[in-house]
Amino acid sequence: MKKLLLAIYLVAFSAMTAASPGHDHGDEAPLVESEASPRVVMESDLFEAVAILKGQTFEIFVDHAATNAPVENAELAILLNGESVPLELHNVGEFDAVLPNSMVGKNIDLAMRVTVGDQSDVLTGQLVLDDHDHDHADEEHEHLLEYMAMAGAALLALVLIALFFKRRNKGVN
Repeated sequence: MKKLLLAIYLVAFSAMTAASPGHDHGDEAPLVESEASPRVVMESDLFEAVAILKGQTFEIFVDHAATNAPVENAELAILLNGESVPLELHNVGEFDAVLPNSMVGKNIDLAMRVTVGDQSDVLTGQLVLDDHDHDHADEEHEHLLEYMAMAGAALLALVLIALFFKRRNKGVN
């Protein structure tokens, strides 16, 4: 009887030690996920720009491509999905633009004209927003099934142990 209980225990709990798909990291160090703000990088021969979406505000950083120095005295004009949006100078080479309500949560095509003195260029890029919530919902559902399987195996083990002791006590009387 002890061998039977041990076999049931090993079968029930060995399935829980296997990594489910996407959870086996092998010899790799575990990756740390962080919530980075969505961003787009735009480059030309003259200028480089990074637009970071924080809430409903684009923070835009513009540098000279050759030196990586922030642009000074730059004039910028920006189109978001073809719509002109006002820019506010925040600091040297740093600008802010407010995302219109109609574009919240959507992919955004950016076109930006940068003019510094007699140099002018157009930078383009696309901000792609993915649906992270959908991925997390699938992952949570997957973990729920794992937890339910563990709970079921534990319950089965407890029932079998209780039956074993009940039978053993009947034999003692």
